[in-house]
Amino acid sequence: MEENVLACDLDTVQRAMAEIQGNAAMIIWHPNNFKMRPKENGANKRPAKASRLRNARFLGMAGVGFFADGYLNITIGLVVPILGYIYYKDQKDAVPTVPSSVMKGGLSLGMIVGQLVFGVLGDALGRSKIYGKELMITMFGTIMVIVLPTNLSHDSIVAWITMWRIVTGVGIGADYPMSSTLSAEHNPFGSRGKLVLTVFASQGFRNLTASIVFLVLLAAFKSSVIHNVDRLEWVWRLLLGLGIVPAAATLYARLRMRESVPYQKYVEDHSTAPDGNTRGLRQHWIDFRDYFSDIRHAKVLFATSACWFLFDIAFYGINLSQSIILNQIGFGKGKTPWQTLQNLAVGNIIASAAGFLPGYYAAIPVIDVLGRVRQQFLGCILVAILYAIWAGVANIAPSGFFLNCGPTATTFLIPVEVFPTRVRSTAHGISAASGKSGAVLTTFTFGSVTNAIGVQGVLGILSGVIFLTALVTLMIPETRGMSLEEIESGAFYGEVIAGQASSNELPPVHKSSTAGYSSEGDALDSKGTSGQVRYREAV
Repeated sequence: MEENVLACDLDTVQRAMAEIQGNAAMIIWHPNNFKMRPKENGANKRPAKASRLRNARFLGMAGVGFFADGYLNITIGLVVPILGYIYYKDQKDAVPTVPSSVMKGGLSLGMIVGQLVFGVLGDALGRSKIYGKELMITMFGTIMVIVLPTNLSHDSIVAWITMWRIVTGVGIGADYPMSSTLSAEHNPFGSRGKLVLTVFASQGFRNLTASIVFLVLLAAFKSSVIHNVDRLEWVWRLLLGLGIVPAAATLYARLRMRESVPYQKYVEDHSTAPDGNTRGLRQHWIDFRDYFSDIRHAKVLFATSACWFLFDIAFYGINLSQSIILNQIGFGKGKTPWQTLQNLAVGNIIASAAGFLPGYYAAIPVIDVLGRVRQQFLGCILVAILYAIWAGVANIAPSGFFLNCGPTATTFLIPVEVFPTRVRSTAHGISAASGKSGAVLTTFTFGSVTNAIGVQGVLGILSGVIFLTALVTLMIPETRGMSLEEIESGAFYGEVIAGQASSNELPPVHKSSTAGYSSEGDALDSKGTSGQVRYREAV
């Protein structure tokens, strides 16, 4: 009897050991991040070269389009002075303050609309159904600005440009929730944060590129402009027109974009439609209301929106004060219109290359080292200190660097990471629109406030604003090291992934982890993923 029991126990132990060994053969344990991932075999092997190529294609599509948006956004600051020389000769060759602010602020108003509307549509109808439409709107609005009739009155010129800049702004604003959301959901392999920030960093070239193009166009038309200032007509129209080229180059790829895996999986699991593959505005509203009825979720949305609102007040304040500072170091008004515009271009190039552009790319490698919240908090504190002690132009470079390395990057990244798939695009759109509201406020009040208290007084106010941004940042949960699945389940609220009793248990490894990824990388295969997909990635 004892021998039979012993033999039975030995058989049980042998079977258990064999099962453990079989499972171990399929799993690679990473002690550095305590995550499990499927071992690469013939069924799910992803060659590094193919993965890099897919990411490069995605970056080309999303990044170049995002750069075009930024370029068309920033050029109005170069165009308005030209309009003064051409159409406002009777007003000392300068567009008055109010019309100038209206034309510059029109795009920001349009961006607010685009961020809110397309953020909702991206969640309700799907990312792929919306992506690309925003570039079409941007291109159309820009073309209408370029074809401005030459025989209009002052008021008509302002009305025409403002109206079509609002349309352009709708398209540019729409790209914020769409490109950020698709970047976050693009690929469950590699660093999600670095991919999102790499797409965003393409915007860093906007000011530098626009100023270089402006300088080249001025050089090309120098002789004709010196003899007839009206020849500047060609300069500003070409400056805007060239911004359409990169947008047009990526339009087809965006329109062909397939749906992201996380969104498609969510729709398949939760759709109430008969085909189980669609989601509408009504269902999205129900999901949005249910999710943000939880006070914890609503507080995070408030924090991301408030941070972006406060930060953009400071960010646009420093951008607007930049021209005043550049005037003080010799890059202001010249002896001729051509020389004045040249000084404007060179001054912008110096400011961009010295601090603003490097800051965008410095943010990428440190995002997974410091974490999102810490990077934003430290960036805000450093900028607040620099604003507080700013006594001259020596701090333009470090201020711009820490702005873009810190809160400029993180305010864009955080909203797509702290919210789940069903409200991700909408929440990012709300946060971005809040930020742009701060930009509009600054645009329309900066001139009068500066005249009243001076640049140094404005910088003191901005220092307090950016410090307040740092305090609000502490309300945001950290997402560094979390997968999309953990974010989906609210892991940073202390919740657990469905089916996992404890964080100490090893998560199950599903063979469908890479299913649904076609050769296009970011796309869900037309057959979809019928099994349970677990988005385990290193972030």
